[in-house]
Amino acid sequence: MPPQSKPSLLEVVSSVAPVPGTRGQFTVTITRDWCTQHSVLGGFSAAVMLSAGRKFLEQELGDGLYPDPVHAFVQFLREVHPGECTITCTISRTSSRRCVVTVELKRAAAAALKDQRETPNTTGSPSLITTTLGVFTYADISKEQGLTLEPHSASTKVAAAAAIRPPLPNRQTECTTIDNPVVDATPVTRKMHWVAPRSANGLWGHRLGGHNREVWLSFRDGTKFSDILHLAYLSDLPLHPAATHTPDFYAKHAISTLCLSIEFKRRPDPATEWVLTRSTSYQIARGRYDVSLQIYDESGALLALSQHVVFVTDLKPVWVEGRL
Repeated sequence: MPPQSKPSLLEVVSSVAPVPGTRGQFTVTITRDWCTQHSVLGGFSAAVMLSAGRKFLEQELGDGLYPDPVHAFVQFLREVHPGECTITCTISRTSSRRCVVTVELKRAAAAALKDQRETPNTTGSPSLITTTLGVFTYADISKEQGLTLEPHSASTKVAAAAAIRPPLPNRQTECTTIDNPVVDATPVTRKMHWVAPRSANGLWGHRLGGHNREVWLSFRDGTKFSDILHLAYLSDLPLHPAATHTPDFYAKHAISTLCLSIEFKRRPDPATEWVLTRSTSYQIARGRYDVSLQIYDESGALLALSQHVVFVTDLKPVWVEGRL
């Protein structure tokens, strides 16, 4: 029997369903294949929550009024583990051009789940705790108008323009596939092709030097980046500068995102197969660092920007047969 294909990102976010008899409450089941080292990828949680917010606005205000997220702030309070999640949505502000929605992703408290397993016939639903909090702004990107300025004038020298926004590395001639076992170490990283600029020191994506990293990404199963919600997912898949200075980083450390801010610049072309993420950290110190991320399509169009605050923790040594 051929292996059963796993649901794509859009299939999962499309499965977000309203809870009958409630207003602004939805459920979704997240499977293990959207996890990192220890929990569900934060960008995937954001995509699921953004989908719920969009469906909520369609229920409350009508289809097509605010079809696109233009900004998302996500605060991660607790790890999100696979299983059924509840999402609640409330409108915080509405104007003629934008709408702000507060969204909470919730899981049943561990104690409540334990009680339910021990006494399965007990009536009532388990108590819920908020794991992720989002404040999302929706609009219609196709109708946006107003001030537009380029980062350099037409008279600016080419070299100066390249310093502001370096050209994207050529995937065929300047890059190589990352085949290190780390890219297959977690379900979510196994979904992607990782193609980064070659580096003389053998590290990944170091073309621009310092704390700057670049990597081309595509889905291994051929899925296209066809929806703006894909950008939320991609916003949490950078080459982390802190993790690419030394070999075997992920064997010694775990990283977790405290919060994530995403600005969506445009809808991706439905046929988009490859995107480049360009990440920068301004300071890595005392187990905490920032990541600024830019997401480009192959034409060089800027699709989204994101900003992270990330913590690094040391992994505990494992005893095997009396040895570390």
